[in-house]
Amino acid sequence: MNYKIYNNNSDEWVLLIHGLGGSINTWKYQIKDLNEYNVLAVDLEGHGGSSLQKHRHLLTRSASDIKDILDKENIGKVHVISLSLGTLVAMEFAYLYRDRVRSIVLAGFVLNLGIGLKSLLACLEGIKYIVPKRFFYPLFAHLMMPRKNHKRSRDFFIRESIKMRSAAFRMWLGELFRTQFKMSRYIAALEENKLPVMLISGQEDYFFVRSVKKTKKMISAASLCFLEKCGHVCSIEKYNEFNGLVVNFLHST
Repeated sequence: MNYKIYNNNSDEWVLLIHGLGGSINTWKYQIKDLNEYNVLAVDLEGHGGSSLQKHRHLLTRSASDIKDILDKENIGKVHVISLSLGTLVAMEFAYLYRDRVRSIVLAGFVLNLGIGLKSLLACLEGIKYIVPKRFFYPLFAHLMMPRKNHKRSRDFFIRESIKMRSAAFRMWLGELFRTQFKMSRYIAALEENKLPVMLISGQEDYFFVRSVKKTKKMISAASLCFLEKCGHVCSIEKYNEFNGLVVNFLHST
């Protein structure tokens, strides 16, 4: 797993986990405002500088790879900041290695979907092998980020995802579908360990906004913030507001 460290001579660490089609570069709007912390940013398998292994257990392997990086760099606990698909990895990491997590930010949370969206994901699972990626990726992006003010993040997703190998995109989309059924164990782990949790969502994140509200009710100590006139990739669309929320949350933990 490829990674990059921003050493700000701090005693505390932040771990950044990007979304589908992203990379370390996804966080370019956050790095400056996180200068009170040392920052570790990773490229998930098949993204950025990380290769892809065509084996099962992609999500668990990714959490294990992050843990190995922490061990290698002598990093103890981290504040986890995750986006979209990265929230799956963050939840898996917090479930498997709860002693390494100080707090967790889940932005553009993509778990805990209702039956309708699970059915849509199942359909996408089926057509992802049929529709060429040059058509599938823009279709996927416009479904998730349809409005004019989503254009910056939509264009970023299309541009970056086109660089991915088709196999990587298909494997991660499969993980998104399968991980929906792990939600109860993830919630139990967060509650049991009393981890500070913040959910951040754009009010116009039409795919996932209901599931975010439902998740907030399930995690008693979680805080929830909605960003107005903002779609799925809130860390890009409303990065100043997003950064302020995250830094305030980190200060409070």
